[in-house]
Amino acid sequence: MRRRYVWIYTAYAVAAVAVGLCFFVNRWLAGRRAAYVPEDLTAEYAAWGIDAAGMKEFVPLPAHLPYRMDAAELGRDMFQYRKIGPGTRACGVCHLLSEGGSDGRLHGGVFTRPAKNAVFGKFYLHDGSVSNFPALVQRMIEDERFIGAGSLSNAVALAGRDGRIRKRFEACYGAGGFAGTNLVDAIVQYSRTLMTANGPFDRFCSGRDALSQERQQGFEHFRERRCARCHSGPSLGTRVLTGEGVRVPSLRGLSKRRTFQANGRLYTDLAAAVAMMPNSDFDEDEKGRLSLLAFLRCL
Repeated sequence: MRRRYVWIYTAYAVAAVAVGLCFFVNRWLAGRRAAYVPEDLTAEYAAWGIDAAGMKEFVPLPAHLPYRMDAAELGRDMFQYRKIGPGTRACGVCHLLSEGGSDGRLHGGVFTRPAKNAVFGKFYLHDGSVSNFPALVQRMIEDERFIGAGSLSNAVALAGRDGRIRKRFEACYGAGGFAGTNLVDAIVQYSRTLMTANGPFDRFCSGRDALSQERQQGFEHFRERRCARCHSGPSLGTRVLTGEGVRVPSLRGLSKRRTFQANGRLYTDLAAAVAMMPNSDFDEDEKGRLSLLAFLRCL
């Protein structure tokens, strides 16, 4: 009998300790939330041509990014070129520009992420395992889940079967310019032209225009619910990893997408994706919920 009571009291003690730990963890997380400071992007803004004077929490996308026109023109064609891998894949096959730069499908266990505004990211792929854009382009070319060339040298060898491609690279990059690093660079230069700049939110941030009353109300909900903790920077995302190690997606260009990713799941309805986000419960405030959706669709 005594042994039985010992087990009961032990169970109570363990439960009490667990509750206490949960309490202190929640207090710790609350402290971290209270100490949140927006990411300092001053140096990156300067590189992107964004005027950082009078820095605001939200900034417009720049009208354009610096890029080499001749390399970008070559990169545009290589973005659609289907002979740099063993199959017939190309960047543009999955990154449909008419759909915001993504077909929204699953390829090799990875959802296609939008190509537009991608250069503003900090983390890439679903798990954020790539941390700079040129490295992402190289991964796309080499990885068998995507184009699957295996290596940049293989990609160059395959593309080099077309003598015109070699001549174009040498005309752009000089003698011996047909190399894997320049293949990556050409696609990077082209990607710097893929932006959704000058939208309603960009004009609002730059003081050139005003949002409609409904969108303005939605913007206030976006701020009050602290969505910018994760959806920050010019792309409003792609700069934060969640506690589960998932990269936060960009909110730019939502109106042109057919599918939406949230918490690693795929949705075809923006409202359903938003409903999975923290602080997204509007209770009976249907007008507020619709205003937030209207704001998100203008990004």
